[in-house]
Amino acid sequence: MKIQHIEAAGNLLATYHSDLTYIRDFHRRKKGRVSESEYAGTLSDFLEEFRVARCVCKNGIAKLLALTLRWVDGLTPNDVDNFAKQLREEGLTYGKTMTVLASKLLFLNNPQTILPFDNYTKRAVGLKENIYAEYEFRLSNFRKQEIEEIKRNLTFIGDYLLVIESEFRDELQDIETVRENRYIDKLLWTMGRAMSYR
Repeated sequence: MKIQHIEAAGNLLATYHSDLTYIRDFHRRKKGRVSESEYAGTLSDFLEEFRVARCVCKNGIAKLLALTLRWVDGLTPNDVDNFAKQLREEGLTYGKTMTVLASKLLFLNNPQTILPFDNYTKRAVGLKENIYAEYEFRLSNFRKQEIEEIKRNLTFIGDYLLVIESEFRDELQDIETVRENRYIDKLLWTMGRAMSYR
């Protein structure tokens, strides 16, 4: 394994349980199994852990959650770029288009398709603009180039991942794709961070 793949595997093992917990809890809220007041703290923790809490206007959590739930129930639940514009228009992001925030929120709803992105992951695929559609295109190319090594490395730590996933298999669909996407996200983050130190 290359050093960045080893680091990404370590990051995945360290954070995979909390990632899956955030995803599961969002879906529980979406299905009405958890009240808004119960979920508000979880969403705040997620925004802090994923380093986007500062993107949201003070006291905007309840409105952010309501808007996110409406968006993912709409016709274009995976449209990160337009969701980011909607967040700005609703006055939740200090008048800025926060595509990073939008990607991380929509990731909770559909981790099988959406990988959150930030400056490190963008840098890893050579993207300068905050345009998620372009990120998806470059991400697809990266996946094709690296898929054999990605699968090999996931197999190497597979027993540990299965233990982590056992708690979530009844509630999360296509967890194998989620696993692969979380590894790719950690790998891109690791690569992008290494590039920033050069």
